[in-house]
Amino acid sequence: MTRSKRIAVVGGGAAGMLAALAASNAGQHATLFERNKRLGIKILISGGGKCNITHNAPPRQMEEGFIRPEARFLRYAFHTLTSETLLSMLHAEGVETFVRPNGRVFPVSGSADDVLSAFERMLQRARVQVETNAHVQAVLVEDGAAVGVQLDGQTVPFDAVVVATGGVSYRKVGTTGDGIAWGESLGLPVVPLRAALAPIYFTPAPHASWQGVALRDVRLTFAPTLNELGIPNAKDFNQTWRDDLLLTHRGASGPATLEISRAVALAQEAGATPILLADVAPDQHPDDLLDIFLNRLQDSPTSEIQTFVSGFVPQAVVESVLEQAGIEPGRKLGAIRRHERGQMVATLKRWRVGTVGQVPIDRGEVTAGGIALSAVDPTTMRSRAVPNLYFAGEALDVAGRVGGYNLQAAFSTGWVAGRAAAINPEEA
Repeated sequence: MTRSKRIAVVGGGAAGMLAALAASNAGQHATLFERNKRLGIKILISGGGKCNITHNAPPRQMEEGFIRPEARFLRYAFHTLTSETLLSMLHAEGVETFVRPNGRVFPVSGSADDVLSAFERMLQRARVQVETNAHVQAVLVEDGAAVGVQLDGQTVPFDAVVVATGGVSYRKVGTTGDGIAWGESLGLPVVPLRAALAPIYFTPAPHASWQGVALRDVRLTFAPTLNELGIPNAKDFNQTWRDDLLLTHRGASGPATLEISRAVALAQEAGATPILLADVAPDQHPDDLLDIFLNRLQDSPTSEIQTFVSGFVPQAVVESVLEQAGIEPGRKLGAIRRHERGQMVATLKRWRVGTVGQVPIDRGEVTAGGIALSAVDPTTMRSRAVPNLYFAGEALDVAGRVGGYNLQAAFSTGWVAGRAAAINPEEA
């Protein structure tokens, strides 16, 4: 087969590997540049090293992992490379997978390295030219179109360039957001970068005894809300989430925290100082909680109030709940006044976990913001302004929920970009 087109793919993560694979499978010469010594470093640390490959869902359900504008943008990509197709590719390489009850897909071996090695074999078999320890400094543009890359000070010509350099989270693995900066320098609109799927740090920091404390199945939210702050399209963002909450020496983490962190960061960006709030009894109406208290009071009037509260929260945070409710520890249930009962119930439904000091972007699993979706054709991932220039993965303004959604978005957008660049770099 004559490989007449030369396609550069910058960034050897999930999006970049699939872009290079698609371009090569379409019959063109693909060169994959990665600044690290090995491809897919972020894949190796995903899912705690176990690699949550994707989510077990058809394309339309996959969209549910993203806010509406992002879901619409990703629709074509999710239909072009489905999670089923992706898993079939891995199964053909001997990587067996299983689906957890929550829909998350993992390798049976529990090893992210097995997943990465499978992709490396695919690239080798497809004759993709892989260049590691390769630092691309810029995309070269002439007469308004991408014509190559600047590599270690040298100009290297290409017929098309796919930028899959990622966001800025987990900088230790080499994600520095270079591709986003390149796009901005070429006049493409860029959405400001902010944290997503990130822990939340408090100010002041929590009491040392809170470290490692987990609250199971709480409904987490924050105030003021994006709606109250007048944020456009506030309803598109997850501002409340029901799941586990993990307290740390610096603040909060765990699935509930990660899911609302993007909205919290947006509230901070709007000038607010959000307060994290937890409903520790999400299945109970306030009247039901009051009935539970009254029944306990009737059965054991000399029981201490902290014993009752510890039925809803771990012992380490009981004192905080009581302090917020204005009730001294050690008091007997029979001594709790009527208005104090109401305060206690209100606190259990809206416990102030902490005041947000920071949502660290470098600790997020993904980065929100990036190349504006309006600047990219979703059916090709090509820049609308710069011919022969494509974007894929986290360089785009896309950030989904926990659970394999973001890796699938990277795989799918990479595949679309690589294929489109290869079929007709001048017009695709």
